[in-house]
Amino acid sequence: MTDKMEQVKDVIDLKAVEAQLMKNYDVLDTFISKSEKELEDAKSVSSETKNAVEKLAQSSVELGDKIADLEQKQAQRFDEAPVTKTLGETFVESEVYKNAIESGTGTHKLELKTTIVNAYSGGMAQPLVAGDRLNMVWHEPNRPLRIRDVVPGGRTSSNIVWFTKESSFTNNAAHQVAGSPIVQTDETALSESAIAFTSDSEQVATVGHFIPVSLQALGDSDFIASYINNRLVYGLRYKEDTELITGAGTLGTISGINTNATAYTNSASPNYTSTLDILRDGKRQLEVANYIPSVVILNPLDWANIELTKATDNQYIMADPQGVLSYNIWGMRVVISNSQTAGTWCMFDPQVYQIFDREDASVAVAYENGTDFINLAATIRCYERFAFVNYSTSGCVKGTGI
Repeated sequence: MTDKMEQVKDVIDLKAVEAQLMKNYDVLDTFISKSEKELEDAKSVSSETKNAVEKLAQSSVELGDKIADLEQKQAQRFDEAPVTKTLGETFVESEVYKNAIESGTGTHKLELKTTIVNAYSGGMAQPLVAGDRLNMVWHEPNRPLRIRDVVPGGRTSSNIVWFTKESSFTNNAAHQVAGSPIVQTDETALSESAIAFTSDSEQVATVGHFIPVSLQALGDSDFIASYINNRLVYGLRYKEDTELITGAGTLGTISGINTNATAYTNSASPNYTSTLDILRDGKRQLEVANYIPSVVILNPLDWANIELTKATDNQYIMADPQGVLSYNIWGMRVVISNSQTAGTWCMFDPQVYQIFDREDASVAVAYENGTDFINLAATIRCYERFAFVNYSTSGCVKGTGI
């Protein structure tokens, strides 16, 4: 065991012994009070109390001896530790000074040897001390990705997802009655209703990217490969999350929620102007169409404005500065996303959307991409394939200007 470790152990032992001694004193004080009470009541102290006091007293003496030994051991270490002397002390104790005192004449010079130092000047410029290199890379926080959490999922084995939609439904359900005056009869024909269907489809889109890296970096850094893999997957999810909200739907791309949504129509006269009123009116628009809106997507700036909304008495309407406002508004879950443009909002019934995964996100490494082989390089690739189906554009409402 090194001297430093022994010193730390002694300090820990000393603290433990001191704690035990204090505990002994507390118990001893209790028994002394008990013996005084026995003397007062019975004019004598019981043998049980005497034995307890004697044992505690003996234990306290032994603990005191231990403390003395440990303190002496520590003091001895300090006595043995080298003391840094001042320039004056060094000169007075030197042979040069002693010779000067004996001769009484002449000029005497004390030569000091160069002190070895680490020459620290900041950064990594310190030749004598090895730095502690952390086996990691710090990066800015990842954006929370939440759209997959609120949209139903599925799988497909094709490159296109076909589905059938009901294009119209004529509902003529009625009572089985006839005649004038109207009477109920078993022989009257029921009313005829009608249903029409249409087909629609959504292409499977491919999203991916790659990073070139040298074989030396892959071989010499034991974490760089996993780091790159994780960042590539995050970048893929980041793009996916953005496209699910704002994708333009051009050939080979995703048609996002905003793109598929029906425009919000303000129902009030005069029009609603406050953010809370507009969002509630948007929910009304979906409910009138028989949908159940349960998700609204907002930019963080717009959600902050909602939390900071105050009444005329300067009290917060929804938030409590001492608490946390749940991400819900008008009974709908609020999804906060920087992918949503500030001032734009959309709300929807989740049943009108579905994500179909064709190939999950995967990472692969190749060593023969272009001149990789002769350049001692590799290419790390990450991609996924999925389709985003919108069953009904009227199941989502989008508005601006909040």
